[in-house]
Amino acid sequence: MSARLRARLDAILAAEPPRAGSLVVTLFGDVVSPHGGSVWLGGLVEVMARFGLKPGQVRTAVFRLARDGWLVAVQRGRRSYYRLTASGQRRYARAAERIYAPAHADWDGEWTLVMPAVSDTTTRDELRRGLGWLGFAALASGVLAHPRPDQDALDELLVDLGVASRVLVWRARTVGDTVLPELVSGAWQLDELAARFAAFDARFRPFETLLADDPPADADAFVLRCLLIHEYRRILLRTVDLPPALLPADWTGHDAMTLVATLYRRVQAPAAAYARRVLRNADGPLPPPQATFYRRFGGLERAHLSGAASLAPARCPA
Repeated sequence: MSARLRARLDAILAAEPPRAGSLVVTLFGDVVSPHGGSVWLGGLVEVMARFGLKPGQVRTAVFRLARDGWLVAVQRGRRSYYRLTASGQRRYARAAERIYAPAHADWDGEWTLVMPAVSDTTTRDELRRGLGWLGFAALASGVLAHPRPDQDALDELLVDLGVASRVLVWRARTVGDTVLPELVSGAWQLDELAARFAAFDARFRPFETLLADDPPADADAFVLRCLLIHEYRRILLRTVDLPPALLPADWTGHDAMTLVATLYRRVQAPAAAYARRVLRNADGPLPPPQATFYRRFGGLERAHLSGAASLAPARCPA
């Protein structure tokens, strides 16, 4: 069974090799942050090799993420330890709220509309990207909308970009909603997203059976957990947590969310054991996950921590 699971993982990696930079962000958000937040670059290179990434690819990706404000390095002797910057932590935290604890609050029918009055092309593009990250979509030229945005995150984005005084934010309700389903479907590209969710389901659904009777090796559990969150996160970057009233009755995203939670619960403990055995911070092996980690997906089972012997550091490349 383990060989079949490994073969399935290899097939996914071969069909769509992950980009180094994007996968590093996933790993920092999903694994490193709850385990103290800091990791040695050498250990990162070793675990990324399990995804088919070469040392040069990983180092280049890490350096670029540091340049772009996602990561910051601390030098200890000849070793470099990286962690998410405060900005990087905020950005991943916003995504994490949707990945691990998606909202299902009732919608009051009110929309938030953002109308930028920004002439600088670079700033305007940054604003549109930032609003897209928060789940806004263009309902019309120059008007971006969201049915229930994170207001604090919106305010923070406008302040960070220095455009708070040049952006109009409106609250509005529709008078008639006969064209609303078609408008929402086009703005958020629901047909394309439904197809991506369906492909995600087809890619990862077989692991339900593969994990049913035989626990995976720690390293395979780690690869599956990272790939699962990585692929799911990439789709979520294109979506918004639309209320059920605005989604088709057979929305494929609901099944995908349930599948992610099911598989994550099954692999999180052996994956964490592998991470603590291989990845290191300046003080040694990564610490146990923070208490908040166990709140993911409505609650994770606390596994008994491995003994000291099993946490002896694995050999890492220099």
